[in-house]
Amino acid sequence: MRPVIKAIFWDLDGTLVDSELIHEQAAFFATRELGFVSALEVIPAGLENSAVFELMIGQALSLDNQALFARWEQLAIEYALERISPQQQIKQSLELFNHFAKLGLPQAVVSNSTAPIVRHSLQQLGILERCSQIFSRDSVEFGKPHPQLYLNALEFHQLLPSQCLSFEDSRSGITAAQACGINVIGIGENTRQYEPQLVCDLNHESWLKLIQESFNCA
Repeated sequence: MRPVIKAIFWDLDGTLVDSELIHEQAAFFATRELGFVSALEVIPAGLENSAVFELMIGQALSLDNQALFARWEQLAIEYALERISPQQQIKQSLELFNHFAKLGLPQAVVSNSTAPIVRHSLQQLGILERCSQIFSRDSVEFGKPHPQLYLNALEFHQLLPSQCLSFEDSRSGITAAQACGINVIGIGENTRQYEPQLVCDLNHESWLKLIQESFNCA
């Protein structure tokens, strides 16, 4: 029997907007601006800013370097805000968002990005005002893969995990949603290794039929 879905939770980066490369470039830019050189070539997707900072700077985040992290994060945010535009939209995800909106389903964004990044990105997509709520990294003590963001989303919507459907593109996001018992759709073939309930290949034009066969969103 297909689960009956009453709310949709969207990750942001790599799910609604193809912005992972921009955030990666932002991290390298902020690191260089502060006079550090990172040996990293690629940053794993889905990490929160503090984890990226630790990888780039080579220092564990502590009371001693909070000011350094704050400056690094602000530089990275400013870099990304200047570059995220409607051109980064993931077409299939936006089509699904509009479909679910027509059905009257509440849709929230649950993201490891900060509120300024989330709001700017959703404004660029033209869907900010249609989101029921935003759950950003700066609203909780721990970001994904910790489940707190999703726990907050469940509490806000007053729904059971089985009544919700999450779209995620990274290990950390899928782990966080699954820890709460939320149904998860992986965006991108590479998410199959994290065993979401369903995987949507970015090379396919339409995901709607595939989702309708697995979940009751009507």
